[in-house]
Amino acid sequence: MKMHRPAWNKLKTLCLGGTLTLIVSPAEASWLDSDFYCRVYGCVVVHDGFTFNVYDNYIFSTGGTVAPGGRMIPWTGNPFQGAGGVNPVITGTRTEGFHAVPLQDQSVVLGIDTDGDGVPDRLPIDNNNSGFLDAGDSFDAFQLDQATDLVAADTSAQRSFYLSSRTDFYVTAEAKLLDADGDFNSANLLGNIDFLYGVTRSGTDDGMSFGANARNGNYIRSIGNVQELSDIYGSPTRILEVRNAIRRRDANDLPSQSIRLDYVYGFGNYDLSLGEGDLEYEIEFDFYNR
Repeated sequence: MKMHRPAWNKLKTLCLGGTLTLIVSPAEASWLDSDFYCRVYGCVVVHDGFTFNVYDNYIFSTGGTVAPGGRMIPWTGNPFQGAGGVNPVITGTRTEGFHAVPLQDQSVVLGIDTDGDGVPDRLPIDNNNSGFLDAGDSFDAFQLDQATDLVAADTSAQRSFYLSSRTDFYVTAEAKLLDADGDFNSANLLGNIDFLYGVTRSGTDDGMSFGANARNGNYIRSIGNVQELSDIYGSPTRILEVRNAIRRRDANDLPSQSIRLDYVYGFGNYDLSLGEGDLEYEIEFDFYNR
């Protein structure tokens, strides 16, 4: 089956927010061990612990298989439950949902740079402990001179999703500019947005343990020289090579057979000289046979 799987991250003025949306049907967590097509031909499962997306090497429309380097086939329906309600996989903490104001891990702090090095020397006092700059905050006294500037202390946000597989594969990422206005009306500004990523092998998130039955060893490596969104702009770019199946052995639940892919993005070194405006972009992750 073919499916459209949008994934978007938004940066509006200085406020960062982001989601990776994977359109799927609900799945039973233990089927990866016995599913015929995953076992024989290989598959990748992407999830948040609640909802799942399956990428197959078997091409159901033709009876063939995805060639090495080819894009794996995403499913809109679960092999056991068939087509049904479509659920998004929302990246970030597993309970955060959507909010009208930034959370602690989405906050943007503006500071005062007093010596012109781009690093804030005076930070606001968060009097109401909101975690972001608002009318309740204050600054200690400082002097103004030609070197004084208003800079962003931190504009980064971290998101993550979980991966398991019965095959080796590549992960790609592509940044697409959706909308921009004001001083941000340029794709060149994507070069100012840092993009870093890595893998967490095991842990517990919001009560969900992962990684106990995932493969150990040196089989996952970052590839390419990706550091900014401009490095992945315009076409799918390989960012991760997984050289073996992530699933190590049978287990009662899929999270225990999974690892977590983390990515951090942010408007690095922002100050008012860059202007103001609206910049909206999406980051789409995809999976290719190795």
